[in-house]
Amino acid sequence: MIVHFLYEPGDGGLDRVAILLANGMANRGLPVELWLVKDEGATASLIDRGKVKVRILPTSNIGSRGFRLFRIIPALARMIREHKPRAILSAGNQSNLVIALAGRLAGRNKTAIIQKITNPIRHPNMPELTAAIRKARFEWTARLGDMCLVLSKADADAYRALLPKASEKFQAVRNAYVTDEMLAIGRKRKQHEQGVPILFLAVGRLVKQKYYEMMLRALAQLSDIPWTLTILGDGPLREVLKALASRLGIADQVRFTGFTQETASYYSGSDILLLSSRWEGFPAAPLEALASGCDIVMTDCAGGLNDILHDLGYEPVAIDDDEAFAKSISYKISNPSDPKKMIEIAMQYSIEASVDDHLRLIDEIRPV
Repeated sequence: MIVHFLYEPGDGGLDRVAILLANGMANRGLPVELWLVKDEGATASLIDRGKVKVRILPTSNIGSRGFRLFRIIPALARMIREHKPRAILSAGNQSNLVIALAGRLAGRNKTAIIQKITNPIRHPNMPELTAAIRKARFEWTARLGDMCLVLSKADADAYRALLPKASEKFQAVRNAYVTDEMLAIGRKRKQHEQGVPILFLAVGRLVKQKYYEMMLRALAQLSDIPWTLTILGDGPLREVLKALASRLGIADQVRFTGFTQETASYYSGSDILLLSSRWEGFPAAPLEALASGCDIVMTDCAGGLNDILHDLGYEPVAIDDDEAFAKSISYKISNPSDPKKMIEIAMQYSIEASVDDHLRLIDEIRPV
């Protein structure tokens, strides 16, 4: 049995990936379970409950999410001892230490503890002391487990250098981003019609990390191009961004749609995905867009994606440069990427490819 541990089926990319990966493994006929702290959330409907068994860990509603996670460590250890899974996989950064400590508390057993780093452990402008503490914590955490998965070869090399005491733990894996529905949309994609406004799409929470302010400033410079922007996501900066769009004179061209898990139809109806983040791990949205035949323009926020962008004929845009971002958008409108190449790249991150990758790595440390 393989277990995927997830706090809740929330609205984050890591939640969606963990569920798609569990479903994909179950579709291979493998016994798969999702162990959750909460069973309700935005992506709960994605769980294939006919094939994936869901178990809920007992907890209380007191304290923060992090506090609740640590409170379930003894219960998680008991479940590991009782059910003896072949492997338990963390969905992302926040649950890595929890499954590592639960594995140790469970005592001698054959369960592989597999962590996953989905977001950078250090951010731009992070205070030096905070960065040093996080570095020490993630290095210690990685050493407690059997393997720590990261989302590209570039990330694996970077973490081996950054956390040398745990260097042997890091392995690159392809996450489950791209669905068959997205690929089908991409294969049927038609060329953009001349004279029709360009439809831009942005996907992600309205938070500082995503730097939508820079995106809006860049779009305001495209006064000679008819366009609209749809933003899928919600967050604390919604009203701030609406006000900025009004000041820039583009409020009637920007649509704040809120969170939705039904992204495929938006990709199919959009021409270019815009990603203006200050930092990312290995974001799903660009690969989902490519699968759907939707081109991309993004900042230099995710090193693991740089090679992909290079293969499509352009380089990522420097962070904080709205003028360069506007120019890159204009260039991409006139020079769209090769649709076949886009789908070829995206297929490397299909659910099937991701399941293959994860099972191969599990076999390396816990052969059947």
